[in-house]
Amino acid sequence: MKKQNIYLVGFMGTGKSTIGKELAQRLGRKFLDMDQVLEKRLGMTISEIFEKKGQAFFRAEEKKLAFELVQTGNQVISTGGGTIADEDVKEAFRRSGLLICLFADKDNLISRLQRTDKRPLLKGESIEKRVETLLAERKELYDKIPFKVNTTNLSPKEAAAKIVNLLRILKTKLDQIHDQYIIISGEEDSPHESPGH
Repeated sequence: MKKQNIYLVGFMGTGKSTIGKELAQRLGRKFLDMDQVLEKRLGMTISEIFEKKGQAFFRAEEKKLAFELVQTGNQVISTGGGTIADEDVKEAFRRSGLLICLFADKDNLISRLQRTDKRPLLKGESIEKRVETLLAERKELYDKIPFKVNTTNLSPKEAAAKIVNLLRILKTKLDQIHDQYIIISGEEDSPHESPGH
């Protein structure tokens, strides 16, 4: 049976790509960055895609790619900051793997994001304002992901080590549950037999 994918989700600047590479190396898995795949596929940077084709086009292409990825296994996948805003995509990821949300303190995020001009959603007003607005918009979205790793002031190696540790704990818990419980589905768990049985 192929291993499920690990999907790194979370706000831009939380380290999904750098940590994802490190994590994939440690786990002996393939690493894939969704933004990089889309840039290669469309022959444009993410900023250019947003400028020339618009956000709706980008999200449609991103969704198409997401549904291709859920057919694969044994990968560490770095998603875009808004990828799981689409409920269908989030559900497909959840069914085909494990979602881990990376987050960082707002000030830490702002200082990381000030070093780049590649973020189309940060164009316009000050980075501080845009980060605050987007974080508020996506708070509920990220809060719903049960597994979170705080990457504030962590190197990619340190953050990857934390995730490996989380995966170990999860595996132990799953093994314990598997040993203790039998899950019955369908009619067997009903105490009443229907007539004629």
